[in-house]
Amino acid sequence: MRMVLILTLAAVAALGASAATAVEPAPPAAIRAAAPSMAPGDLVRINVYDHPDLELELRIPASGSVDFPLIGAIEPNGRSVDDLAAELRRRLMDGYIREANVTVTVSEFAPRTIYVLGAVGKPTALPLDPNTVTTAVQAIAAAGGLTADADRASAQVVRETAGGQRESLPIPASEDALRTHDVVLRPNDLVVVPRLGRAFVSGQVAEPGPIALPSDEPMTVSRAISMSGGFDRFAKQSKVQLIRSGAGARTIDVSAILSGKGDEDPELLPGDMVYVPESRF
Repeated sequence: MRMVLILTLAAVAALGASAATAVEPAPPAAIRAAAPSMAPGDLVRINVYDHPDLELELRIPASGSVDFPLIGAIEPNGRSVDDLAAELRRRLMDGYIREANVTVTVSEFAPRTIYVLGAVGKPTALPLDPNTVTTAVQAIAAAGGLTADADRASAQVVRETAGGQRESLPIPASEDALRTHDVVLRPNDLVVVPRLGRAFVSGQVAEPGPIALPSDEPMTVSRAISMSGGFDRFAKQSKVQLIRSGAGARTIDVSAILSGKGDEDPELLPGDMVYVPESRF
């Protein structure tokens, strides 16, 4: 996956960049108040006052879910320490402990990275500080700002969910909306700013990057993958995801389309992202 992201960044950077448009560098107060979230690789300590048998130190696994004594599975990934402590307190007091005073602390943070792709001055990977809230607009500013041909209305954050799917979080285009609805970033988020009249192909393809949408004929999912050099050897061809800003992700069986058994080969719209996941077998 790391190599795919590097290839994606290289493909986007090769497009060059025109004059950048300034963006607001700091998040508003409402967003600054958001608490940092835990992530896979973090070393977390959980204490329950006067119950040393419930003390637990764990490193959050990639799957996110871990077992806690008495109550079973908990999900620390993507949550604040206060939020997790509140859940543990509620579940422990539901038939196990009369008064549960729970504290959760992160004793060691794992490295965090986000990626800014598309119509920005310098497409790049950026470190994410776990103790500071970073928003999509801040990340765009750190990557050189928007280029003149940026499709601001289609900008989105693409995030992997717990089930391995990708979800789209639109980045508000208006300054008023950004004051309260800018997207707070999480580790491994992709901030994608399409170019006007283009879609984007990423993941397990030979040449990830933007695809121009012709005006005289439709550009479909399978054709966009073909234009990106085709699948690589590790591509999961039956689980390709079409991600559209504001509409979430849709799974497309491209292997069925290529064999003539698929019912529909969706046409791409400006700002769409085609993500080809990696086969885990």
